[in-house]
Amino acid sequence: MQYNKEARGYIALMSVIVLGALGSAIMISVMLQSIITSKTDSSTQAGIQARILAMTCGEEALQMIVETGTSSRTASLSVASGTCSYTISRPVSETVIQGVGVFASSTQRIVIRLATTSPFMVLSSWQDVSDF
Repeated sequence: MQYNKEARGYIALMSVIVLGALGSAIMISVMLQSIITSKTDSSTQAGIQARILAMTCGEEALQMIVETGTSSRTASLSVASGTCSYTISRPVSETVIQGVGVFASSTQRIVIRLATTSPFMVLSSWQDVSDF
């Protein structure tokens, strides 16, 4: 058996190139996955913050009803780096509070329904909604 002295090392060289390309592909895949995960985490966090802001305005509206007995009011608050607003209305026999929280690019909405406000405040529902 004779070996060609010029052909020696090609298999080792090709193996190194293939393994390097495979390692690079895996590394790029992991980096892209971490970027996607961080974007998803930040949008999830923004949604949670917006929901907290909507709940804050809902509770502020409940406090306003307790303190003033109002059945109609609209107000907004700036809290931390977000904003929220609420509307108190009495469409029929129940009081309805609509709260909106906005944080970064995320918006969350809640609707609170009160069965009665006198002599005690009785909540009939507190729901997250997609739109009013």
